[in-house]
Amino acid sequence: MNMTRFRKNRGFTLIELMVTLVLSLMITYSIAQVLISSNHSSTSSDGISQSQETGRFVMSYLANNIRQSGLDSLPNGDISIPPFIDCTTFSLAANQCIGESNAAETELTIHSAGSHGDRLAVAWVPPVPVNAAGVEVPALFATNVRDCTGRAIYVKGDTILNVFWVQSDPNNPDPLPNPPDLDNPTMNNLVCQAYKFNGGIATDPSDILPIANGIESMQILYGESLNPLPIDTQERNVNQYVTGAAVTNWNRVYAVRIAILTRSLIAITGQTAIRNYVLLDAQPYIMNDAVSRQVFTTTFVINNYR
Repeated sequence: MNMTRFRKNRGFTLIELMVTLVLSLMITYSIAQVLISSNHSSTSSDGISQSQETGRFVMSYLANNIRQSGLDSLPNGDISIPPFIDCTTFSLAANQCIGESNAAETELTIHSAGSHGDRLAVAWVPPVPVNAAGVEVPALFATNVRDCTGRAIYVKGDTILNVFWVQSDPNNPDPLPNPPDLDNPTMNNLVCQAYKFNGGIATDPSDILPIANGIESMQILYGESLNPLPIDTQERNVNQYVTGAAVTNWNRVYAVRIAILTRSLIAITGQTAIRNYVLLDAQPYIMNDAVSRQVFTTTFVINNYR
């Protein structure tokens, strides 16, 4: 009886403890791998969503500004200006014109000071706002007509010039630079500055307003028709998409093709990888980091242009 009681009260053997420990470690490791993989997937998904949302917002914002340019809504045929303004016409300052940039970019240079990619200058002659009865009310300019910065200083007959470009923002540091101390990298923004552009002369510049951060660069091609617009039709046949420097007649530019490179606001993984991104005619953007990036390309047609 005593022997039976002893056998019932004895503990686990060393071999049993070792087997149990090994099984526990294997289960713990498997659970940890699932949690790590799930965390990486969630972070990657968030990064991709950030870059995609930024791209969709910027393209929608640019579409609203580009498609309102033109003169068909104006009864005054004496006002005539192309919807897109070239560097020679808009020569307020050397670094403020439409510009063309085709320099190769890397994760090192994309954070450097200055603009990245091309500039877009869009001219708009807004119609006089009307009331519910369809009667023009010039006083409504103060509340209804604003430039890309939200400024309302315009009156009937004014031409508004909205200029867009990408530049680094020293007040918006990269939250997870890679490597950590890479020349104090900063996040790039799409920014806008507005002018009165009456008679082809730029006056009353606004402050530079950031529109969206996480925009690495913007490249532009212009859709030009090589033939004059027929008088008896509104059809516009674009023959070529070229850089601003290659446009032969800005009055025959009826479309614009824009490509932007967006990025996630944070690094998506702890591992770097070399990735190449191509924006229209620009040289490849060679990035070697853990940031999620997306390329968005859209063509905008000027429908209300004569």
